[in-house]
Amino acid sequence: MGIGDQARWLALIIGNTRWHWAAFEDGGQDSPLGDRWLGSWHTAHLSAAQMDELQRGHFALSAWQQVEAEAALPASAEDGGNWLGEHPEIWLASVVDDSLTWLLAYPNVYTIKTEQVPLQNTYATLGVDRALALVGAGDVWGWPVLVIDCGTALTFTAGVDQRLIGGAILPGLRSQFRALHSNTDRLPALEFNPEPWPPRWATNTAEAIASGILHTQLAGIRDFIQAWQTDWPEGAIVLTGGDSAAVYHAIEKQTPPLTQQVRVDPDLGSWGLRVCRQQLKHLETL
Repeated sequence: MGIGDQARWLALIIGNTRWHWAAFEDGGQDSPLGDRWLGSWHTAHLSAAQMDELQRGHFALSAWQQVEAEAALPASAEDGGNWLGEHPEIWLASVVDDSLTWLLAYPNVYTIKTEQVPLQNTYATLGVDRALALVGAGDVWGWPVLVIDCGTALTFTAGVDQRLIGGAILPGLRSQFRALHSNTDRLPALEFNPEPWPPRWATNTAEAIASGILHTQLAGIRDFIQAWQTDWPEGAIVLTGGDSAAVYHAIEKQTPPLTQQVRVDPDLGSWGLRVCRQQLKHLETL
């Protein structure tokens, strides 16, 4: 079976904390807009048994309900039946190697590694999730572009004309909360709660932890944005990842003019997989 033989297909990015899904409809070779996005959803990491159940149920809404994955599927999945067809393609990228062994047994899986992402100037240890997000951002929002992924790790990834400029990595908001509790005897375990944003000058331990983590994280993000705008004044800036909306609203409160140049797009990795699929599909026809 060649690439594109099925009308609808799935994008799946396996992250450190969650699985990120998206569904597309093949636009065909003559479509100027490419494959049409049908929606996205997120799940906890699924077991081999759960994934087998989904595959046997052709990823229909009833199959998701059977495995109790608590996935908020797009409206197009609620029509019932095999909304994706009998054996939809799965375009897969993972930062967790252990999950790949049994997923690859599925008959219609295309696995994307960093070296297959159409991005120049990469290095051997660049994560496939960062490469896909950058290519996806460039495809949708234009080059040059800075991607700020507010997830388990906070990453900055910059590129121009499908070429990586570079970036940075540090612990994400939730990771910092967990690390502070795990590596001390008396500091409490706290959950990231963006509302209300904590006062800068806290008067108790819990608020002091929240203030230290959230305000310094936000200051770092603003610093990277300002450095990017100095080098690329017309470059796009896109936030993605699970905490991106909270970070955006915090920037909006503290530095309103900055948000005029910042966009939030939780699906950059899926756009990147779409670019990979379109390129490989084109090469298959040559």
